[in-house]
Amino acid sequence: MKKIGFILNIVALTILGSMFLSCEKEPDDGGVTREKLELLISLPESVSGAAGDIVSIKFYSGKGPHKGDFVVLKKSKDEILTEVISRSDDAFSFKIPSQLVSGKYVFSIRRGTQTKAIGEITFDIEKRVEITEKEGYNVYGLISCDGVGVPGVVVSDGVEVCVTDENGLYYLKSDEYNRLVFMSIPAGYEAESEGILPNFHKSLDGDPKTTERADWTLTKVNNADHVMYVLGDMHLAKRTNDISQFANFTADFNAQIAANKSKRQYALTLGDMTWDLYWYSNAYDLYSYLETMNSRVSGVQIFHTIGNHDHDMMAEGDFNTVTAFKKRVAPTYYSFNIGNVHYIVLDNILCTNVAKDDGSGRNYNSSLTSEQITWLTKDLSYVDKSKTLVITMHAQMYGETGKQAMSYCSELENLCKGYETHVLSAHTHVIWNNDLTSSKGIMHHNSGAICGTWWWTGYYTSGLNLCKDGSPAGYYVYEMTGNDVKWRFKPTGKDFSHAFRTYDRNSIALSAKNFAPSANSTHAAAFEKSASHWVAADKNNYVYFNVFDYDPSWTIEVSENGKTLQWEVVKAKDPLHLVAYEAQRRDRNSSPTSSFLSTTINSHLFRVKASSATSTIDFKLTDRFGNVYTESMKRPKEFSLNIYNR
Repeated sequence: MKKIGFILNIVALTILGSMFLSCEKEPDDGGVTREKLELLISLPESVSGAAGDIVSIKFYSGKGPHKGDFVVLKKSKDEILTEVISRSDDAFSFKIPSQLVSGKYVFSIRRGTQTKAIGEITFDIEKRVEITEKEGYNVYGLISCDGVGVPGVVVSDGVEVCVTDENGLYYLKSDEYNRLVFMSIPAGYEAESEGILPNFHKSLDGDPKTTERADWTLTKVNNADHVMYVLGDMHLAKRTNDISQFANFTADFNAQIAANKSKRQYALTLGDMTWDLYWYSNAYDLYSYLETMNSRVSGVQIFHTIGNHDHDMMAEGDFNTVTAFKKRVAPTYYSFNIGNVHYIVLDNILCTNVAKDDGSGRNYNSSLTSEQITWLTKDLSYVDKSKTLVITMHAQMYGETGKQAMSYCSELENLCKGYETHVLSAHTHVIWNNDLTSSKGIMHHNSGAICGTWWWTGYYTSGLNLCKDGSPAGYYVYEMTGNDVKWRFKPTGKDFSHAFRTYDRNSIALSAKNFAPSANSTHAAAFEKSASHWVAADKNNYVYFNVFDYDPSWTIEVSENGKTLQWEVVKAKDPLHLVAYEAQRRDRNSSPTSSFLSTTINSHLFRVKASSATSTIDFKLTDRFGNVYTESMKRPKEFSLNIYNR
């Protein structure tokens, strides 16, 4: 058995004293001194390692250092140089110099006589002692905190699962099929950050004959109670003014992070952060998304779920379509623990496409895979039934009626038995909550979309970003207190109190003449067919209201002059979305960009019948957690884009 060094952290030291110029090879301009240094590097805040360890750092758009360039680490007037020893299409590597001590450095790249500063980086220099490699195990490593190994941490390659021993060491027999290894971050700890990304997974070279090592350093925190932000479809693609509109979301999101700064905070995406077709035509890909997020959001780690549009549909088959996502963002399925919640991220997009340059071969089914079920069975064997499960996936596990909506649904149900389980999905750009706890022990939340209707309504009417069911674009704020799970919908740019919208039916007549006056006869007829519930004026004094995050545990109280009005559910399309999207398209003599984007039949639309056209209607809505939302609706109430965009 051969001896292998392993890492124990040294407490990070305040930088005192001087540093020395590395005795590494001095830079030689090599005839490239006139070449412009164009660099776009994703510099992590900190790096842990020992002298001689190889550090890999990502860059974007091909703008990274060349092999033979130098990394310059500077404090005061003293510099340490270390050579760039390798470069791939998205990352470069260098060795930690032997002279480096723990502390903060200015990080620059030098090529010949040119030097470009990138930013600041903190190094935690570690001390190496010896461990014994185990024969028959080809992936191994140490998980430590403050120089001490952390026992009981679950580690997996997506197939096999093991746990760290009393010294924080793990050994895994891996076929390296998924070409990565990840840890299930334990409760009470956080992984290091690389911008918004938590560092809990590492790439493997795909050769099981090669022994590979992957270590992680954890930080101990109190996250028993925490906030989890849930972020539905973003669809960033550099089109329909989406990047500018996205700034409204990030401003709102940052305000929430600031408001909750006394708590540990994290975020989970639900897929479709990007739009695969526009990776190529608009040069906006997963790297671009990370660059956008890292430039606008800080102070929170964001875990990611893969969506159908985060698969590379120009590749062929399911395995090849996720290569970019695994390389740049996260594994396609994994788990982690925060407080008393065990989070499970799954990929229920099964690609069946064939590679075609024009993207016409794109196809997929909503399905888990047997590999994920097998892995999850092993993962949950380490999770006590006292834990709450939060499972994310892009497409729905169930439909709104509770009918199974994906393959391997029954197998997942069986694995969840005995746990309190919440399933979070997105994909359809509508909001609904399906409480199946009495029959299946599962509460299923479909979470709407940050992009609303793929940014179209905000593109046509600035500031009016709506999902297909008329709910505002927004995200969810989950408060986790032990096993207690509470959630509230947060509309982008509006207060939590904006939980419903009211309509005076007497004021609505959605004829093409009124809302799509430039439409030709074909498009006018198409709009009025879609808006049939609202086209003709109705003077029967009905008042409609759309309750965005409704579930049957809500209490709805509506009154007119102190008299209670009986409400009823209405299966119809939201009139504001019909005007904000479909009328805008038809007025330009264009069909909806896809039938999937059209206004959907609403599952949370209600109405009451008033006694007159001018009475005031009072609303009091109480959600399952006791939050109260009110409106005193003065009538007649005008219906127009301007009124509802205020």
